[in-house]
Amino acid sequence: MIDAAIIDLTHHLSRQPPAIVSPYLAAQAATTARASERLVRDAERWNADWARDAERQVDALRLRLETGPVTAQDLRQLDRLIDLLTEQTDTQAATFRSLEKRTRRFLKQVKARAPQDAARLAIERDRLFAAYARSCLIRFELVLALRALRAGHDPAAQSGPVFTDPAALEKYLRAPAA
Repeated sequence: MIDAAIIDLTHHLSRQPPAIVSPYLAAQAATTARASERLVRDAERWNADWARDAERQVDALRLRLETGPVTAQDLRQLDRLIDLLTEQTDTQAATFRSLEKRTRRFLKQVKARAPQDAARLAIERDRLFAAYARSCLIRFELVLALRALRAGHDPAAQSGPVFTDPAALEKYLRAPAA
C-alpha cells in the first residue's frame, strides 16, 4: 500500500502559494516597491521550498512503488492524487489569469492619470506575476512527473509504439491524436 506516501504528498500539495496581489498595495504607491519586493522574495522562497519538498516526496513515492508490489488500489490512489493536483493547478492558473486581467485594467487607469507610476507598477506587477507563474509551472511539472510515475507502473500503459528514430517520435508526438 502506498497510503502513507500518498497522504504525505497530498498534504504537501494542499499548501497554497502566498498571495502576491494585495489591494492596499495599489493605494499606497510609496510603499509598493518595498512591499512587492518582499512579496516576490517570499513567493520565490515558497516556490523553492515547495518544489524541493514535492520532489523529495515524489522520490519517496517512487521508491515505495519500486520496492513493493503495485496494486490496482495503489494506482487508483495515484490517479486521485493526480486529479487533485490537476484541479489545483487549473484553479491556480484561472486565478492567475483573473488577476492578470484585473491588474491590466488597473494599470490602464493609472497610466491615464500618472504615466510614471504606471511604468513602475507594471515592472513590479511583472516580477510578482513571474513568481506566480513559476508556482503554476512547478505544479504542472509535478503533474507530469506523477503521470510518468504512474505510467511506469501501470501494465496497461506499457503498450504503444516504440521509437528509435527521434524524427519519427517527434512526428508522432505532434500528431493531433498523440
